[in-house]
Amino acid sequence: MIKLKLKLFIIFLCFCQWINAYTQLSDEGFSILTNLTEIEAQKVAQDFLIPLLVPRVSGSEGNLKVQKYIIDHFQTLGWNVEEDKFTDSTPIGEISFNNIIVTKDINAKNRLVLAAHYDSKYFEPPNDGFIGAIDSAVSCAILMDLAYRLDPYFDNRDPNSVSKTLQIIFFDGEEAFKDWTSTDSLYGSRHLATKWENTYVVDTGSTQNKGNNLLSGIEVFVLLDLLGAPEPYIPNFFPITSWLFMELLEIEARLYKNKLIKFTQHKHKMIGMPIGDSLEDVTYFDTDSLQSYQAHIEDDYIPFLIRGVPVLHVIPWPFPDCWHKLSDNATAVDHSVFFNLNNIFRIFTAEYLGIDPTLPKIKTKKN
Repeated sequence: MIKLKLKLFIIFLCFCQWINAYTQLSDEGFSILTNLTEIEAQKVAQDFLIPLLVPRVSGSEGNLKVQKYIIDHFQTLGWNVEEDKFTDSTPIGEISFNNIIVTKDINAKNRLVLAAHYDSKYFEPPNDGFIGAIDSAVSCAILMDLAYRLDPYFDNRDPNSVSKTLQIIFFDGEEAFKDWTSTDSLYGSRHLATKWENTYVVDTGSTQNKGNNLLSGIEVFVLLDLLGAPEPYIPNFFPITSWLFMELLEIEARLYKNKLIKFTQHKHKMIGMPIGDSLEDVTYFDTDSLQSYQAHIEDDYIPFLIRGVPVLHVIPWPFPDCWHKLSDNATAVDHSVFFNLNNIFRIFTAEYLGIDPTLPKIKTKKN
């Protein structure tokens, strides 16, 4: 444990060098990336969420259909698509799994990694119709739409940010098949983290030609889970990435200030902009949570964290009421929350990567 803490402290010191690289969007760039028509906003759910709302247990036909849907989407965008296929023993037998890793620029040295799991929880018949809209189709839809919206602007970047790219991981096998244990859970993330730890690349930019593994280029690993239910309270779990948590809060504040937050006040059945409420009354990011810096929720980040990768875990606590219930279907989704989080993570990704539609395009070999 002491060795791990020391390693994480060293990672933190190295991580500080990236803080200054984060630049807020210009007002005009912010406006461009949040200026969705009502039809475009509805299109997010129609194109990216609804196709995921099927039972998609690892190894099942539904899982394979969702795999194809995700892969087809990113191949259409022209991104690099990698499939990490493997089999593993589970309490219900040998199961085939497939992590899907999509990368905008495979030649970039450093990556912002956004991740979510796309499999759904296994239940024995007759309760095998679990869809998992909140767990975790909404998170996957946010990542798919984010890539689609930002793709045209990846060359509109701060020149200091071109060495980094966006990589998105769709994990298979996050869910346990019986009871959650260290072996019956996180099948996909455990496999991929081990694989990348043992896959080395040569750093040609180093005078010593040092070899780094595929984990080395991950600047930060952002995991989305259990998003889309009403009134989420998302704690700040990790000190190392606390500054990025605060950036999410800052983006939410800018959206609120510009009247771009959709608001659902369930107690009064009001939908629209809040009247008389302050942002503190409706914010999703809970800076006063008793869970602050208490990373007690086991999730797909763990295999990466224990290998020294900085983690930002975006998950509400307490869990939504529909967690692991058949009621976790399309009716569980609060579309205002879905819309707001979609905007927040689109802006967050653009700012982290130095993307701004108002900047001139960087000349590349492709151009």
